[in-house]
Amino acid sequence: MKNTDEMRNKEYIQSLFDQDEIKAPESLSEEAIFSMLEDAEAQAGAEAAAEKSAASAGAPECKKWKSARRTRAMRWVALAACALLAVVGIPRIYYSDLFLPDTSAKDGELHEFKSRTEIERIIKSFNREPFLDRFRFGKGAGDLVEYSTEDAPMASEATSEMASNSAQAEGAAAATEATGSADDHSSTYLQVEDVDEADIVKVDGRYIYAVNNKQEVYIYEAKDGETKKLSTIGNNGIEQYVSDIFLKGDTLVAVGHVYDNDDGYTAVVTYDITDRSNPKMINEFRQSGSNIVSSRMIGDYVYLVTTTYAYGNYIIPKCTIDGEYKELAPSDICCVPNPKTSNYTILSAVDISTGQAGRSKTKALFGASHNIYCNNHNLYVSVEEYDESIWNVKTRVVRAALDGLKIKFNGSAIVEGYVNNQFSMDEHKGYFRIATTASRNGMDVNHLYVLDENLKEAGKIASFARDESIKAVRFMGDTAYVITYEAIDPLFVMDLSDPANPRIKGEVKIDGFSSLLVPIDGKRLLGIGHATGDNGYGGQYASGLKLALFDVSDPTEPKVLDSKEFENMDSPAQSTHLALTVNKDKGYYAVPYNIWNYGNVFIEDAEVMPAPDEFEDDSAIEEPVNEPENESGVLVFGIGGDSKDKIEVYDQHKLDAVQILRNAYIGDYIYGITGQAEIHSFKFEK
Repeated sequence: MKNTDEMRNKEYIQSLFDQDEIKAPESLSEEAIFSMLEDAEAQAGAEAAAEKSAASAGAPECKKWKSARRTRAMRWVALAACALLAVVGIPRIYYSDLFLPDTSAKDGELHEFKSRTEIERIIKSFNREPFLDRFRFGKGAGDLVEYSTEDAPMASEATSEMASNSAQAEGAAAATEATGSADDHSSTYLQVEDVDEADIVKVDGRYIYAVNNKQEVYIYEAKDGETKKLSTIGNNGIEQYVSDIFLKGDTLVAVGHVYDNDDGYTAVVTYDITDRSNPKMINEFRQSGSNIVSSRMIGDYVYLVTTTYAYGNYIIPKCTIDGEYKELAPSDICCVPNPKTSNYTILSAVDISTGQAGRSKTKALFGASHNIYCNNHNLYVSVEEYDESIWNVKTRVVRAALDGLKIKFNGSAIVEGYVNNQFSMDEHKGYFRIATTASRNGMDVNHLYVLDENLKEAGKIASFARDESIKAVRFMGDTAYVITYEAIDPLFVMDLSDPANPRIKGEVKIDGFSSLLVPIDGKRLLGIGHATGDNGYGGQYASGLKLALFDVSDPTEPKVLDSKEFENMDSPAQSTHLALTVNKDKGYYAVPYNIWNYGNVFIEDAEVMPAPDEFEDDSAIEEPVNEPENESGVLVFGIGGDSKDKIEVYDQHKLDAVQILRNAYIGDYIYGITGQAEIHSFKFEK
C-alpha cells in the first residue's frame, strides 16, 4: 500500500496543476517532472527570444499580457519544483543534478557541451546551496529567482593561487638513448624520441640559450669553453615571465606567463633568431591558464597544456593569436564524466612555421590535469579525483588525438591510485599502460594497468609491493621496470607482451631508491636516485646521491652489478630527467651536483683561543656558528671497468658557482648553468 502522506502530497500537487489549467505529467515521478522542467526552461527561452525579436521590429505588445504570461510560466516551473519536492523530498533534490547535463562518456566519446548555459550549470553545481536558498520565491506571485553565489574567489585571488601553483618540475624519468648528434653537442633528454620537451636550457653547435631566475632568456655564443652574452628575451611586455623554451633551427619558442587585467594566461611566443644578437618576435599566442602542466613540440607544432579555474564571471577559457581574446565555442569544450572540481585543462596546437599569420587550434576539458604523456600521435592527461566512497584517490586518463592542428579529446578511463610522474604512463602497439600507487586500509599498494585502444582494461598487475610506493617507472617495448620504496629499493621486471596477462617476472632489492631509470642497452639499466640512512627513529632519510647499475639480461633474475653513493650530495637529476646529459658518442653521463656541509667554524681565525676567564668582556668571546660550505659542479661518470659492468666516476668537477641546475656539452667542453643563467665551463676528455 502506498504511503498515505505521499498520496496526499500528489493529490495536492495535482490540484495546483488543475487550478492553473496546466496539464500535469501523467506520472508525478521524478523522471517525468525533470523532463517537464527541461521543457519549461526551453519554452521560457523561446518566449524571451520571440519578445526580443518583436521588440526590435517595433511590434506593440500589451504589457499586462506579457506580465501575465511570464507570471504563468514562472508559476509553472514553481509548481513543478513543488511537485519534485513532494515526490523526491528536499534531501534528494539537494543532492540531485537538477538541470545538469549527462556528462557520462558514451561509446568512449566524452560529453561535448552544447551551450554556455550547460557549462554555467556545471560550475554552479560546485557551489551548490540548499535547494530552498538556490530557488527562492520573490515578492511577486510565482517569481522564481536564481540564486547567485558570492563565494567565488576574486580574479586577483584566483590568479595569485594559479601563479603560486605553477608547475615547473615534471618529475624523474627515463629518456631516449639517442641524445647525441652529428653536430657534437648535447640535446634535451627526452621521454619519447622526436617529441621535444621544453626546458630552461637549450644548445646548438654554437649557442647556449638559458632561462634565468628572473624568467628571462639569455643567448650566449660559446666557443672553446668561452661564452659571450649576445642578447636577452623576456620581461618586455610580450611574455612577462618565461618558463622554458624550445629551439628549432633559427626559431626560438618561449613559453611563459602573462597577466592581463588580473587574468592569467600562458603565451607561446616565436622569435626569429637568425641574428642571435637581435631576436625579432614573429607572433604570439595566448591561452587561459597561467598554471603550465607541460608542453611538447612535434615537428612544426607546439602542444601546450595549462589549467585554470572557473571563478566569478570567468566561465569559458579564452585564447588569442592576434590580440583579440575570444572565448572557446562550447562545442570545443568537453567534460570528464561527473567532474569533481570547476577546473579546466586547456590544450592548444600552435603552428610555429606560419610566420606572422600564425595558426592555432584550442580545445578544453572540464577537469584538472596533473601530468601528461605524449607521443607523436596521442597525448594523455591524468586527472586526479578523490573518491569519497572508498577514501582514495583515483586517476582519470583522458586521451587527445594529435594531427598537426587537428586535436580532439576522444577517450577516457579511470584507474585506482595516483601516478608518480609522466613516466608512469606509456603507449605501445595501441595499448596504454599506466602504473599507480593507491591506498588500502592505510597501506600503500601498487597497480599496473594495460588498457586497449578503447581505453578498456585488458589486463592488470594488482596490489604488488605492499606498503611501498612507486618512485620510478621505465617502459621499454613489452617490458616495464618499476622501482618502489619503503626501506629498500626493489626493482621489478614486468612482462607486458601479453596485454591480457601482464606479470612480474623477477625482482631485485638494493638499499636506497632510484628515481630515474636510464636504459644503457638491452641488458643493463642505470638508476639515478637517493642514498638513504637510518634517522634513528625507525625511519629513513635521504643521505646523498646514489648511482646503481642493474643487469636485466635475464628478466627472471635481475642483478645489481654495481652502485656508488655520494654523501651529502644532491642533484636536480634526482627530480627531473631534463637535468641529465648523455654523450653517447664519447660514452659518458653528466649531472649537476651540489654538496652542503655543515660544521662548527669560528668566525675569528686564531691559533689559540684564550679561556673565557681571560676575557674582561664576555661579549668578546667568539661563539662557534654553523656556516654552510657549498660545493657545486658537474659529476661526469660512465660504465667501464674490465668487465664493463662498473660505474666509473671520470670527474667530479667543482665549479665556482653557488648552484648548478643544468649542464650541456659542445665539443670537448662541458658547461654548467646556474639559476642566474651564469655559465661555467671546463674541458673534459675521457
